[in-house]
Amino acid sequence: MSRPAPALRRVTAPAAPAPFGHYAQATVTPDGTLWVSAQLPVGGAVTAGSPVAEQTRQALANVMSIVEAAGSRADWVTRVTLYLTDVSDWTSVDAVFGEVFGSHRPARSVLQVAGLHHGYRVSAEAVGWCVR
Repeated sequence: MSRPAPALRRVTAPAAPAPFGHYAQATVTPDGTLWVSAQLPVGGAVTAGSPVAEQTRQALANVMSIVEAAGSRADWVTRVTLYLTDVSDWTSVDAVFGEVFGSHRPARSVLQVAGLHHGYRVSAEAVGWCVR
């Protein structure tokens, strides 16, 4: 006998870019785990040609907009995965990460990838928890 899948709550944050495809900006499982989809640095004046620090700041701002729309906050983020097209950008990316998270230090992975959509150099996704 199969059980029905648990209901997922879909999160939509108007301040973050709308999904480009068939996915949610984030979902929350019944136990309160928040899963934020990878966010490109779309928004504001940031372009694919912008410095990687600006791209990182915007990608993380998009993630944080979604985190907050879910009813969570930065210090409830438990893990972040960063995708970089050039690992030599690490120092700039890490500095912005520190600005965004301050004294909170979520688990983190950094992966170098061959390319990202629209020519961007960084993308970020997150896992955390929320209470609603």
